[in-house]
Amino acid sequence: MWSMGFALKITGFVVAAGVAAGGVYEIARVYSVKSLKETIGTKLESGEYVAAIAAYDALEKAAPKEAVAERKNLATAQRLLAAEEDLNRALRAAERAEWADVRALLRESEAIRNAAFARHREAQELYNQAEAYAAGERHEAVVELEGLKGEATSEKAKRAQAEEKGSALQNALLQKEKELGTRERELTEVKRRADDTKAQLEAEEARTRELAAQVEKEVKQKFFTELKTYRDLAQKGREQLDNAVVEIQAKRDVTALVYISQGKILFEEAKNKTNDLRSNRTPSAYQSKVDDLARAFTEFLEASKQLRNAVVYIEEQGSAEFASGLNKGKTALANAASYLAGVSEFIVGNQ
Repeated sequence: MWSMGFALKITGFVVAAGVAAGGVYEIARVYSVKSLKETIGTKLESGEYVAAIAAYDALEKAAPKEAVAERKNLATAQRLLAAEEDLNRALRAAERAEWADVRALLRESEAIRNAAFARHREAQELYNQAEAYAAGERHEAVVELEGLKGEATSEKAKRAQAEEKGSALQNALLQKEKELGTRERELTEVKRRADDTKAQLEAEEARTRELAAQVEKEVKQKFFTELKTYRDLAQKGREQLDNAVVEIQAKRDVTALVYISQGKILFEEAKNKTNDLRSNRTPSAYQSKVDDLARAFTEFLEASKQLRNAVVYIEEQGSAEFASGLNKGKTALANAASYLAGVSEFIVGNQ
């Protein structure tokens, strides 16, 4: 039978634990939201657009209402990420001396139109270089055209002389030449259109592959960010239970219960989110490690239950009930730590 003093201690713990847990959680949430907002702005200014988008996604999950105010920064990050891709493709085209492609890629791109783009100066210089090469090519074309005009005039004079002689054979040859020239131009135009179509298809296929690779990379990055967050919550909860064991052995029941309660709150919330991650956002190759994290939370919750049982008999530390609760709690805690260590090694190996 519990003493009246122990009952009063339990009542005080319930009030204190509720206030402490609620306050700690709210402070942690507000700090996290503020940090994510600052990260979005910082990464956007430094040109780390994928990181800015990832921070926004995290903010949207943590605080959807707060994320509304950051949608403009999200849109900016998406546009500038596309501009960075345009610039990278233009640089590869420049390495192949394909200056017409460089101009086409950059002419309407945010890379040269938006001064906020981190590599704006580099993009503008590359575009100016492409324009200079294009101007040189146009000049060569004009010179070649003038030469062709001169040749045409000479040929025209020759044909006039032939016509003056009234040669029927010459007239027939000229007609045949005209027909052959028309046919050649038609064939050349058909080939040009076919080459253009092929080039466009190849460019679209390359773009599709690049976007698919980028999406796969971002999905993997978001997955590990979320998995690490829940792993960190598990570690914080484990610290609470370790502290609770120390307090139990020192016969400080109230503080032991506070630590147990705080750890239990972290474990329950993180376990639910881990299960959601496992069901909806985990690549098949990583599912076993997410399952291990879920098992760790199950063991942590069992440890919380057993340690709470031990607190009930804290004044009777020589009793079988106290020893059973404490030993079972430590065993569950050790099992959870083993699962958690494997998850941590997995995260480190994929950074």
